[in-house]
Amino acid sequence: MQNYKDLYGSQQWQEINKCFACGQNNPIGLRLSIKHKDDICYTTFTPKPEHSGWLNVMHGGLLSTIMDEVMAHWLWSRGTPAMTVEMTVRYLKPVPIGEPIVVTARQQVDRGRIANMEAEVTLADGTQVARATAKFIKTERGLQIASGRSATDTQEEAQE
Repeated sequence: MQNYKDLYGSQQWQEINKCFACGQNNPIGLRLSIKHKDDICYTTFTPKPEHSGWLNVMHGGLLSTIMDEVMAHWLWSRGTPAMTVEMTVRYLKPVPIGEPIVVTARQQVDRGRIANMEAEVTLADGTQVARATAKFIKTERGLQIASGRSATDTQEEAQE
């Protein structure tokens, strides 16, 4: 059985990943495509009317979801499974429906079991519209393969 380091980003991962934010096979999800370059992860997203909060403005909860996802991918893509334990979001300007955004994330500091991350959202013209900081706890559980089971759990059972 593959471990999370081998599974993350593989074809099998694309088939089983039902994540609301990045799962390509989630019919109601955002289907984000997260990219990696040097010390950042990033994605682009164009909010549609169904992503509205206020009329013609993207819902802030969805905006924070995307920032959380990109920060998590920064860690996962480097072989560190982690989960958000705390996140602070600062909304600076409304995000208009139909206008593309770029969400970038990077690590601020690695504190052993806790990773401090940061993200920002900009419009196509470079205007910053939101930013976030978050603490992620590194987990030993790895990727969830099935409900209540992880790749790590499956490997441990096979060795018993």
